[in-house]
Amino acid sequence: MAADRAARAELLRRYQAFYDGLEEDYLGQVAAMGLSFEEAETQPRALRSCAEGAWRCRNNGASLTRGWLSPACERCRTGERMMSSFISLRCSKSCYFCFNKAQEGYEHFLAHRRDVAAELEQLSASGEALDFFAVTGGEPCLFPRELVEAVATARRLFPACHVRLYTSGASMDSALVDELCAAGLDEVRFSVKLEDGPDEYARVLDLVRYAVPRLDVLVEMPVIPGSLDEMRRLLRDLDAAGARGVNLLEFCYPLNNAAAYARRGFSLRRPPFELLYDYWYAGGFPVAGSEAEALKLMRFAAKEGLGLGVHYCSFDNKNSGQIFAQNQPLRQDPALRAEFPLHAFDEGDFFAKSAKVFAADAGEVCQRARELGIPFEEGALEDELGAVGYVEVPLADAAALMAALPQAAAAVSFCVLEQRDGAWVLREIAVRPLEHGR
Repeated sequence: MAADRAARAELLRRYQAFYDGLEEDYLGQVAAMGLSFEEAETQPRALRSCAEGAWRCRNNGASLTRGWLSPACERCRTGERMMSSFISLRCSKSCYFCFNKAQEGYEHFLAHRRDVAAELEQLSASGEALDFFAVTGGEPCLFPRELVEAVATARRLFPACHVRLYTSGASMDSALVDELCAAGLDEVRFSVKLEDGPDEYARVLDLVRYAVPRLDVLVEMPVIPGSLDEMRRLLRDLDAAGARGVNLLEFCYPLNNAAAYARRGFSLRRPPFELLYDYWYAGGFPVAGSEAEALKLMRFAAKEGLGLGVHYCSFDNKNSGQIFAQNQPLRQDPALRAEFPLHAFDEGDFFAKSAKVFAADAGEVCQRARELGIPFEEGALEDELGAVGYVEVPLADAAALMAALPQAAAAVSFCVLEQRDGAWVLREIAVRPLEHGR
């Protein structure tokens, strides 16, 4: 029996080591681009737990909230019926951490403008529904006529749509706030640049105060490691100004301007993702220490009894909408479910999941699955020692099968639906051990 336990544990270890090796190779390639990863994990994601009661957990702990939360942030978990657009990527700021340069068409959209109103007209003509619409940038307030037109068009074509604006406050004044309110804007999110100095800080706070009676007003900005005292002051000032909330973003490195990050002593978070994958979000990689300070700010807001809503939006939270969008066809299409009968869409984290069972005698696993009426498929992964065999079953059936197989080990398989050459495929990106009885 001991030999059997050791054998099945070794099979699972070898299988998981394949993905661990891919991750280490990938992280090494990223570090070679100019910014290293922290030596060891300093902020385990498990510490996002809501046990202390200072916040509530959303999206498997990737989003933490205290008090009011924008309805757009509520929906962002899946990204359904949402649209964000920009007029231009031009901006009057030059933030070293800006990830616009990582966006497709960056150089083109410095010199050219998008017709956002026309995009909305096309969306409406196609019959698509829209619940949430945002104008971002660049700095959209550099183009006030186009900005007001975009807001007014969204309100006209989609009357019930929630419309919001992202701005640093540059090129904005009270007159533009009034125009945007008249056009139908629901929410404005200011990004306060602490490095801009006291005069600009005071000017943006004045804009916040002016906008508060007219709109839902938030500040949304990254928590840069080392800025804790300044951020505490900002939260107090926003609360006193009547702001509805603040979104604290995990600070990111957008794979450019590495020297500026290194000069400030930053390193990258290890591991950067809960699960390694080709994520679309242009932020790049989370910076070590940002989440730890964000959690301190959440505790600070609770201790001080601040009235504004506080939301910590982690890098992981930014990626969940992509996984939802990619795997949603498996959730909606009966033909796809029939094509991949061992996999199911997980409503919690949106991955397509199955279970893989490892045992010294795979034949016995298959026999037990037949006896229990559980669908299964045998497979193998090749490593340097040969083939690592497994038996794959639906995750919902894994507990019953494992109860009958005390000599086996099992893992959850995390998959993402992709299209290759016009056909759907499920790409496995990770496995995690499955405990007996789960």
